[in-house]
Amino acid sequence: MSNWQSNELPIPITMLALFISSAADKIEELTSIPSIVVFYFAVVLMLIPLYIWISGWLKNRK
Repeated sequence: MSNWQSNELPIPITMLALFISSAADKIEELTSIPSIVVFYFAVVLMLIPLYIWISGWLKNRK
């Protein structure tokens, strides 16, 4: 298995972030939350798997 594909990465969180970013305009219409705030939230969600991958890489580094 490649280092890029790990069972520990939370793929559903990444998928949720992509869905939220693609539906940001509709979320803004329904909730009156500015779309830039929704995009920032999606970016934070996408950084979670990146943090997990980097922390795992640093732990396993020799």
